[in-house]
Order: sequence, then structure tokens, then C-alpha cells
Amino acid sequence: MHLMNERRELILEELITAGTVYVSELARKYQVTYETIRKDLSQLEKKGFLVKCHGGATLKQGAIENPFKIREKENASLKKSIAQKALTLLPDNCSIIIGTGSTALELAKLLVYRSGFKIFTDSLPVANILISSENQVFLFGGELRDKSSSVFGGWALSMINEIQVDVCFLGTDGFSNLNGPSSPSSSDAYIDKVIIAHSDKRYILGDYTKFSRKSLYKICDWGEITALITNDMADASQVMELEKQTRVILC
Repeated sequence: MHLMNERRELILEELITAGTVYVSELARKYQVTYETIRKDLSQLEKKGFLVKCHGGATLKQGAIENPFKIREKENASLKKSIAQKALTLLPDNCSIIIGTGSTALELAKLLVYRSGFKIFTDSLPVANILISSENQVFLFGGELRDKSSSVFGGWALSMINEIQVDVCFLGTDGFSNLNGPSSPSSSDAYIDKVIIAHSDKRYILGDYTKFSRKSLYKICDWGEITALITNDMADASQVMELEKQTRVILC
């Protein structure tokens, strides 16, 4: 039997992964009554996480910024394929900035098995993964930001302004409502904007669901980006429209 808060957190993680949950399945899984699950869903709805529907609930996109540990589990296989494609674009011994986000973390996991790169990051999970690699790794300083497990602020910006790297890889939360990659955080978006200005090649990593997801803060125009790396499951007409502004690499 799960405690109430633990059960609600698990329900939220399942909702983010699947997009929809059902009262009957949750009641059976957690061995509680239908009414208990309905109360759980009502509380999560009040917090802005979901929209209740007949027999269950659906994820409310764009209303909240999910914690990094939850986003990391979403569409994991799609993110891994994007990271594998990104790895093939790296020249030997080049300098790299890896930004925040769960797809960027998948790239860092692959770079653990490579060597000779100079890697800069504002992401604590990325730095933690790469600390055991045979690469030279730099973590920007600054104020810690819990939701994205990253650093931000003047210290981080001053360090980024002192370098010019060969390539950067940045995540995006969605772009269906904006003409460019975006972030749910104004501070993360500003850091990414400066990273782009200090990188010769600029890649956005975003699984195909980002074509239909909304976010709040635009990072840059698509014309400033070398390419978007996404899954071949992306809608063909949306890909063609985006290709008018930047290159789209499918994997």
C-alpha cells in the first residue's frame, strides 16, 4: 500500500509518460478504491497537472514546468535515438556546450564512452554523468535552479561570454505556439540564447511530440539554428514547413 503523497507522485509520473490514466487501472494497481483515485486526480487537477475526463485524466500540457526527474522518463527511447544521431555530428576533439534537458542528458551518457572533447555545461546532471569520462569537463557557475537542475544568473553568463565553442546542443520544451525553440523558464531561455551566440554550430534536440507542445519563452528564431534533430515520426507537413527556416535531421 502506497502513502497518499507517494501514490500521487507515481500517478503523475505515469500520466506524463502515458499522457492518459484511467481510474479503474489506477485503483487496481494501487489497491485502493475508485473514490480514493478520484480524490487523487482532483488534487492533481487543482495543482494544474491534469484535466479530468470521464473515467480518468489527461496531462495538461504547457501549464506547468515538470521537474527534471519526471521529464527524464518521458519518451525515453525517442530521446536516445536523437542523442545517437547527435553524436554522429561531432568532429573529433571539438569543443561542445551541452544545455539543460533530458535529451541533452542522453547525449552526455553517450559521451562517457568517448574521449578528447572539451565539454561545457550549465546542467548538473550532465556534469555529474561526464565527471567519470575521459573528456575535459567544465560546469558553469551560478545560482542553482531546481526545476531544470541547472545553474543560471550573472556568473553563468559571464563564463559563457568568455568562450566560443564549435557546437552546442540544446533542448526545447515545445514550439507549436512560437516561431522557434522555446523553454518554460525565462532564465533558462536567456542562458540558451547566450549559448547560441557563442557556438559556431547550433543544434536543437527535440522529440517529435514537441511539434504539438506549447511553451512560454522563445529561445531564438529557427534561422539562428543549424538544425533541429527529431524523430522520423514527426508529421511530414510540419517538417516541410519548418525546413523553410532551418534544416531538420530525422532519426
